[in-house]
Amino acid sequence: MNTQMGSSLPSEKLDRSNYSSWEYKMTQYLVGQGYWSYINDAQENRPDPKNADYSTWEQAASRVMYCLATCVHDHMLSHIRDAKTPKEAWANLKKMFAANTTARKLQLRQELNNIRQKDMSVSDYTAKIKSICDSLGSIKINVDEDEMVQVCLGGLAQRFDPLRTTILARENPPSFFDLQSMLLVEENHVRTKMKTS
Repeated sequence: MNTQMGSSLPSEKLDRSNYSSWEYKMTQYLVGQGYWSYINDAQENRPDPKNADYSTWEQAASRVMYCLATCVHDHMLSHIRDAKTPKEAWANLKKMFAANTTARKLQLRQELNNIRQKDMSVSDYTAKIKSICDSLGSIKINVDEDEMVQVCLGGLAQRFDPLRTTILARENPPSFFDLQSMLLVEENHVRTKMKTS
């Protein structure tokens, strides 16, 4: 285990809309630094202060708490400030943001159903769809591949109408990844065509 946290903490601070991506980045960071055991393993519980390992545990746990505190917005510190262990702080954040609430489900479902490409690039548009689906997944709502494809096709800008018609006429819809690739090729084709016109 590292005795010091690495200098490059995840730059994304936790807010009300990014729990899924924040959790993934923080988990990878803590695992990579050798501190995940303070959240989810043998080191999660505070040892007895009389134990010889207490000082080492306390220092490492404080590093993890610092990392968590640094990677949330200041107005959210109250949710972790009183936690006795990093595991408790993590659980508090998880309860707050990954709670399976009706309001959050409805909000995310509405965002997914109403997403439109407009002036977004294909990369930005498909990343936004994937992000909403990941947020739904973090509250245990699974969005299957066919639905992601349907949402993506439904919100495409008008310039993609010919490709959309072709895809909808197919017997088997493409995967979301394949659809993204097709759209990127079409986007480049349209861009090249506009330059030569």
